[in-house]
Amino acid sequence: MIPMKPRGTVLVLVLVVIVLLALAAITFSKLMLAENKGALYSVRQRQVRHLAESGVEFLRVTLMKDPQTLYELGGLYDNEDLFCGYVVTDGTIAMSGSQTGLESGSRGTVDYRDLGRFSVVAPGLSDDGSLYGESIRYGLEDESAKINLRWLAQLETQMPGYGRDLLLRLPGMTGEIADSLLDWLDEDSDPRENGAEDEYYGSLDPPCYTKNGIPDSLDELLLVKGITPTLLYGIDWNRNGVLDRGEPDESTLDNDGGSDGSLNLGLIAYLTLDSRESNINPTTGEPKIDINMSDTSGLAEALAEVLDDQELIDFIVAYREENEKVKTLLDLVDGRVGEGEAAKTSPIVSTDFDTMNSVLPLLYDALTLGEEPVVGRININQAPRGVLQLLITTQEDADAANTANSAQSASRSETTGNANGSGDDGDASEGNAGGESEGEGNEGIPDGVSADSLGGTMGGGTMGGGTGTLSDIPTEEIIEGILAERTLDPALMDDTPEMRYPFWPYTHGIIDDFETMKKLEPYFCTQGSVFKAQVIGRFDEQSPTARLEVWLDATDPRKPAKVLRIRELTDLGGGFPGELLGVEPLQNARSAGLR
Repeated sequence: MIPMKPRGTVLVLVLVVIVLLALAAITFSKLMLAENKGALYSVRQRQVRHLAESGVEFLRVTLMKDPQTLYELGGLYDNEDLFCGYVVTDGTIAMSGSQTGLESGSRGTVDYRDLGRFSVVAPGLSDDGSLYGESIRYGLEDESAKINLRWLAQLETQMPGYGRDLLLRLPGMTGEIADSLLDWLDEDSDPRENGAEDEYYGSLDPPCYTKNGIPDSLDELLLVKGITPTLLYGIDWNRNGVLDRGEPDESTLDNDGGSDGSLNLGLIAYLTLDSRESNINPTTGEPKIDINMSDTSGLAEALAEVLDDQELIDFIVAYREENEKVKTLLDLVDGRVGEGEAAKTSPIVSTDFDTMNSVLPLLYDALTLGEEPVVGRININQAPRGVLQLLITTQEDADAANTANSAQSASRSETTGNANGSGDDGDASEGNAGGESEGEGNEGIPDGVSADSLGGTMGGGTMGGGTGTLSDIPTEEIIEGILAERTLDPALMDDTPEMRYPFWPYTHGIIDDFETMKKLEPYFCTQGSVFKAQVIGRFDEQSPTARLEVWLDATDPRKPAKVLRIRELTDLGGGFPGELLGVEPLQNARSAGLR
């Protein structure tokens, strides 16, 4: 009997093969879809980075504009119309690859998924002028609203103890951290009482060495003894300027002294390396005239080109011929030079506020005290309360600082004096610095050292300095008056243009003594020329977000602002919901006009 062959075997085999091929096809399809999605995401990452970089270039050009144009645009401080969701790509150029988002309309064929924008954001101040991380604004941060470490280091070098005194007014600052920070900044290798130099840092694992100079970035301060990430950066983990859900509350900062909210954004919100003011006349676009130039006849000719008041020109020239230099432009108020019939009197008097408000702005726009940009003065129009309060020194504080100054100077002089005996030139100069301050134990800054001695060129600019003492720095009442009266954006001061200049607290009655104003004015400015911004690029559809932190130097507005540095923040997350960045829901975007 012949055995029968099994029926359907081939069919079963075919079905198995088909199933295997189907599974392979499905797997391959899913893999390719994932690869395609990854490729599109990678492309989107590059595209949103370009959107953010477009925002940086936009800012570079915007900072070239004159004050009137900036006023018409809405200013730089908080301008939602200009800096929130600025459209770069309007969807008329397909960038997504797929055609499913295409629609036809008055603008032609538009893919609303390719609506790309950038926004410029910064932390907002609270109602009392503090920096708590409660809100954001759409605009730039003026670095002159912060304490410049370059200025602080030179202050401490020329007046030992006073830089430390200012540091101790920062939230969370202790004597150990202040001394360690100053040791990191100064050029010597002698540790302060509670500080640290190479002996300490060399014992760490891994070891490092003291900078003995200005840091390359504020992040470098993490290397300083006592400075922790929480102290430096606060509890704003994603660096978006506001406290979000999931981030710690203020109680986390109890040990750092920031439970009141003043350290929510960290010490980094109060410090800078880059504040400078422009020496370009905002009216003419030409360099300002150096009132302290050695050629007084050339000064007269230069003044005649920018001033119409011959009496004022004659007085300025006569003042310069009799005085080695002008220490503050307020020296030209109530001035008198010469004797008898040859005497010349300033046409600007401190009791005539109308004349001061109309004439002094012309002088501030046209004149400068040196050829280089001024470094380190505080923008009283935008500085948060925590920075303004650094400049409050009561007489009791001055006496305490003076006691510490005398002891520290004696100690450091003894150390460097021994080094001088060994013939070390570097220590010899330090010994001289200590010797200058030794024995000058009067109230406030020693009589032999004025804050004007800070006026030397350093780091490409002239240090802001004054003729007064730190005991003359504002009282709490003056700070409260400034916070209540000031306008944050200088571009929006058309009704009170004098508030663009640092003498305005006097003519507005906040400081009632002109001599006090003269002592304070060299520490103040009302707008710097170096700005910090966080620029975010994204598309309206759910997509990656690029975040860049950029520092821009606009000290020469005749050309695009210089990019000092860029920090990548994208790895910290998007930081902001789309609605805060001008993103409109897709269903609304199709019917809304683009800005």
